Amino acid sequence: MILQASETVIRDRISEYLQDALVGLGGIDVYISDLQENKNPMPYVLVKCSKSEEQITPGSGIFRVYGEIAFRSHVKETSPEFRQITLDAINNFSYDDTAIKLSEADNFHCHGWHPMSGDMIPEPETKSYLYLMKYSIYCMARNSN
Repeated sequence: MILQASETVIRDRISEYLQDALVGLGGIDVYISDLQENKNPMPYVLVKCSKSEEQITPGSGIFRVYGEIAFRSHVKETSPEFRQITLDAINNFSYDDTAIKLSEADNFHCHGWHPMSGDMIPEPETKSYLYLMKYSIYCMARNSN
């Protein structure tokens, strides 16, 4: 449950950053980790929370979750300007009081957001770029009252 809650909240918040950044350049789809989901062609962003450690303190409900934000874009079909603006929006999201913004979501609280790496990886077989930003997050899902 914590993985799905984290993915959904991160997807919703990063979508807002991308929408604001890409005004006039077209939008971009943001998906969560469901690999079976049909996706529109690149470019797109994928938010994935892949594993959750045990609770920080037993019974606390606070988990450390690891994940990644992946931005995939075609080498030729995606303009360098669009790619750079998207990368800037992802990085701005990652370093702009992210924990506070994630905690504004209903039934979710983020105790800490920690970006760990960001790498641009060429993928020759698909003629695309993959920007992969890894993070960890301390968070908890809360029940609605």
